[in-house]
Formats: sequence, C-alpha cells, structure tokens
Amino acid sequence: MKSLEIKVNKKIYDKVLWLLSQFKPEDLVIVTDSVNKKYLNEQLATIDQGRGNFVSIEELDAVLEERIKKYEI
Repeated sequence: MKSLEIKVNKKIYDKVLWLLSQFKPEDLVIVTDSVNKKYLNEQLATIDQGRGNFVSIEELDAVLEERIKKYEI
C-alpha cells in the first residue's frame, strides 16, 4: 500500500472521513493523528532513556488551578 497524508479543514473533516470509509478495508486504511503519534513516540523514548520530567498529583493540581484562574471569565 502507498501512504498519503492530507490536511483537511475541520468544516469538512467528517465528510471526508465518511467518504473514505466507503472504501473496503483492504483497499483503504484510515490512519489519523500521525503528528500526535510521532510526538508520543518521542516522549516515550525520552521516558525510556530516563530523561522524562514527571510531576506529582499535587504539582499537577496546582498548575491546573493556576491555569483555570488565569483563563476564567
């Protein structure tokens, strides 16, 4: 199989997916979020190499509370 990457405006995204889903699975496989997959693989490699940055639940909660306060209307 050959690969093709396309960028689609969110207005027509569902329509494009519907159109592509009309093909047989042996003729077309829909692969989504290749950018996210690449990012996640890079992050996993960082963790595997022992270079990952981790935070505690308390630290995460504090950061989230700060962000929520910042953007609250």
